[in-house]
Amino acid sequence: VYVGKPGLLRIKQKRSKWFADIALALPLVCPVVCEQVMGIDLGIKVPAVSYTSGQGARFYGNGRYQRMMRRRFYARRKSLQKARKTREVRHSKGKEQRWMKEVNHQLSRQIVNQAQAQHVGTIKVESLSGIRKGTTRTSRGAKARKNNRMHNTWSFFQLTQFITYKAQRIGIKVEQVDPAYTSQECPACSTRNKAQDRTYVCTDCGWMGHRDKVGAVNISRRAGLPDKRAGATGVEHSACGRGA
Repeated sequence: VYVGKPGLLRIKQKRSKWFADIALALPLVCPVVCEQVMGIDLGIKVPAVSYTSGQGARFYGNGRYQRMMRRRFYARRKSLQKARKTREVRHSKGKEQRWMKEVNHQLSRQIVNQAQAQHVGTIKVESLSGIRKGTTRTSRGAKARKNNRMHNTWSFFQLTQFITYKAQRIGIKVEQVDPAYTSQECPACSTRNKAQDRTYVCTDCGWMGHRDKVGAVNISRRAGLPDKRAGATGVEHSACGRGA
């Protein structure tokens, strides 16, 4: 339950039901004075991985289940489109969006709670500009088309938004970093290697670990991009005692 100054009230009707939405202006929270930094790596097979120096990594979500649900929604809509049931197609899209939104709320809450428990002062996430271009495969065939569809419809943007506003509510700063080569650089010696499947092995020093953990470690060590912090999340950073 949030307490704040009431703002705009909207009354709307949806599917024969009436809803009241009210905006609250929440009081500003001073930034947490902690030097701990958490890096977040987002992905398809593993929805999110966090890493905090000295406190290890944690994996969030069930990527296999989420992919199965997305394929099920897609197959349902494809069947409805063939039957020319336009209204049912819209309902299916809305149902999938509501389901994904709830999943992202749960994931972002777990991540922010973990950051708070580890006394994190800054959460670093990858800048999402160009993420579709960077993850879309150029190969052909049915499998490639399926993978491209999963990449292009995945809600990295929304999850990043949710992490950002939830963290800012408790005074944790969120920064974006350049994600280039974060899954390839060895955390021990900085040599670039391509992971085989989900396991990363450095050919230079022999360091071994989960590929997504490597990404989270490197993201936590990257310098922030102050001029792009609002670029992917759509949330501006405000100083304590300022803002709306």
